[in-house]
Amino acid sequence: MMFDMERTRVAAGGQVAPSAGVHPASRRRLASVVVEDFARRIISGSLPAGAPLPTEEALGREFGFSRTVMREGMKLLEERRLVRVEQGRGTTVEPREHWNMLDADVLRIALEYDEDMTLIDDLVAVRRVLEGQMARAAAARLSDEELAALADNVDQMVNAVGDYATFDALDHGFHRILMRASASEIGTTIVAAIHDYARENATFRGPAGAELLEHTVAEHRAILEALAARDGDLAATRVMAHIESAWVERQKSFS
Repeated sequence: MMFDMERTRVAAGGQVAPSAGVHPASRRRLASVVVEDFARRIISGSLPAGAPLPTEEALGREFGFSRTVMREGMKLLEERRLVRVEQGRGTTVEPREHWNMLDADVLRIALEYDEDMTLIDDLVAVRRVLEGQMARAAAARLSDEELAALADNVDQMVNAVGDYATFDALDHGFHRILMRASASEIGTTIVAAIHDYARENATFRGPAGAELLEHTVAEHRAILEALAARDGDLAATRVMAHIESAWVERQKSFS
């Protein structure tokens, strides 16, 4: 209903009306429509770096939203560093190197246009280094209960090779226990976000073959053995090798 009311105010006489009376949450929802639309135009290259955006009034007519909504949308785009808003000079598209790639919306859309897989390859590389360091730290910190949980996880993975959804959940559960034990809040946040982005990306969705899943179990068991021996260097090496091999196998499946 708020969506229609906002459009009605704009459409009357072709003038962009103020948003008085519209709940802030409704304005944010409308602004998110603007963000999604322009993020796609910018990230896809339809709007190249340096390109000027129309005025708020012109954009309001295009979308059927008030200037207040359009202003909020531009502010959100600026927060994601997709555009630069300058007083007296208007709004222009920022170059790719300025974009906030850790923003969920920016990265989600960028992955959709990652045709040469450069971006997803970068994500895997970051994950490999971070999880390697976290495994090294976890080896000295894991409690007996956490080691037992990892061992139980691996045993359950063996029995879930024929059930990909369950296997996938266990796989991520193994890594979550490892990350939590590392006590690295920043590392855990970044790696967990990469896990989420990867799982939402078509490159990583869909069942893998039984042979690959059995190989994953074997690698998890090897990581567990290094952790149980409190060998941080070996645990780090095995985690990084596991992430690399999993990515190589995934690439084979769509090459």
